[in-house]
Amino acid sequence: MVPEPGLNEPEPGQPSPSVPPGPGAPVPPQEPDASHGWTAQGWPAPPPLPGYPQPEWGYPPAPYPPAPAYYGVPQPTGPAPKPPALPTTPREYHEFFRAARYRWWKSLLALAMFVATWLVGNIVLTGTALVVDIATGRTKIPTLQPGTSTEQLMNDIMTPLMFTANNLSLALAIPLAGLTGWAVFGQRPKWISSITGGFRWGLFARFSLVAVPIFLLGLGIDILLGGMPTFTWNNDSLFLIFAIILTTPFQAAGEEYGVRGLIARSVGSWFGSRRLGLVVAAVASSALFMVLHAADNVWLNIYYFTVGLTCSVLIWRTGGLEAAVALHVWNNLISEVTIPFGGLQGMFDRGANAVGPEILFQLVFTLSVMAAALWIGRRLGLPRATAPAVPTQAELSGPGGVFWDSSRTIA
Repeated sequence: MVPEPGLNEPEPGQPSPSVPPGPGAPVPPQEPDASHGWTAQGWPAPPPLPGYPQPEWGYPPAPYPPAPAYYGVPQPTGPAPKPPALPTTPREYHEFFRAARYRWWKSLLALAMFVATWLVGNIVLTGTALVVDIATGRTKIPTLQPGTSTEQLMNDIMTPLMFTANNLSLALAIPLAGLTGWAVFGQRPKWISSITGGFRWGLFARFSLVAVPIFLLGLGIDILLGGMPTFTWNNDSLFLIFAIILTTPFQAAGEEYGVRGLIARSVGSWFGSRRLGLVVAAVASSALFMVLHAADNVWLNIYYFTVGLTCSVLIWRTGGLEAAVALHVWNNLISEVTIPFGGLQGMFDRGANAVGPEILFQLVFTLSVMAAALWIGRRLGLPRATAPAVPTQAELSGPGGVFWDSSRTIA
């Protein structure tokens, strides 16, 4: 019978079969094999290494420490870092607030904070101008009676100083929109200008180069059809020239930053669907833009709503406010060219009989500016969506890879 190790006793005179020792069984000492350097029982114990566990006699050795500590990469300590404030997946302008930190109630908080702070600023600036005008006898205290229209009230109190204060109050929307987005959503103010972070002045110049001649052409056609307006120099002319040049661009930009910047973004970020968010944000911001102009004229309301939609499309297709700001700024500057010589009376004439459907002819030039700006955007390959919180290839390279620090996206 052939002996089976561990099952049969060895026959007399035969050597004992090689049976692996069980747990705890004594192992006789053996000399290492000179050709290989190990014993039959396993590897010889390596010399002790500082900072590493000493393996027991035998194979395999004890496991080494975790890889990060083994390779010298520090382990994160303390509380887990906040998620990034900027998008980690590509987002378009109207949904840019929809990042890892987004919560539905933050949009409501942002809207309330922006409106409240802007109203305070508007009351302070226009109230101060009104007090100065009353103190200097430039205007009388307005008498508010039932049925007093906004148009009548504005014409009663509108002076060059009030005009300037109103422009400056609208310009306040530029810093307030950026600071509100920073305070509520954690995105620094530069991100309210575009999805690339910052106002792209080069693009603004390109869009202005096409907006100026188109709106000047519109002014020329208006003069040909309606006749040359009268230009009369008066005591307010010089002040109004400087007021228009220095404050109207910021007034127009403030409306874009406020209405189609913060407000449209806050509304658009409510929706998980990109297209639904775009439609609701564009319609809501355009309707608000129309209401804020306080027109009782149906044709003016159509005009304002269409201009709002036009600017919303420009912002969506170019990924920033630059094209809409260029359109708004040059439209306002060129349309106000006669104000210093004709006075401010009738500037807020937006009653039911103020204008007719001919005002819609102005939309031809507005839509022409939009078409030219979209053509420039396509030629330049402007991005419509970005994910700025995703690490770049340079950040991914290097020893140990990248251990993401979300603070870089908020501070």
